[in-house]
Amino acid sequence: MTEAEKEEKTDRAGWWIALAGTVGAIVGTVITGAVDYFDHKGDIDTKMIELSIDILRAQPTPETVPLREWAINTIEKRGDFKFSPEQEAVLRKQQLPHAVALASQIGQAISGLKAPP
Repeated sequence: MTEAEKEEKTDRAGWWIALAGTVGAIVGTVITGAVDYFDHKGDIDTKMIELSIDILRAQPTPETVPLREWAINTIEKRGDFKFSPEQEAVLRKQQLPHAVALASQIGQAISGLKAPP
């Protein structure tokens, strides 16, 4: 094997090591971001549901109808359950009672914690 062939193999090996390091750094960043997202997704869902409950807690007015619709849809999506048509009608027209206790219980349920009795 000539000196030029040895140098070419060394150059090629260095290129593969650099490529592997770059790919490893990119994959590590993507995995870390994904783990962080899924780790905090429950926190985001909890906060969105608490915000929605606060909206439904306010006295309904004609101006707040679209916001109340958004709050109902958000609770259904983030809480992964569906209100009956009767429940939705009541939520659109009436102020939600005991919202603080309800928000706490829903937030704890989503976070995987046990709700207080």
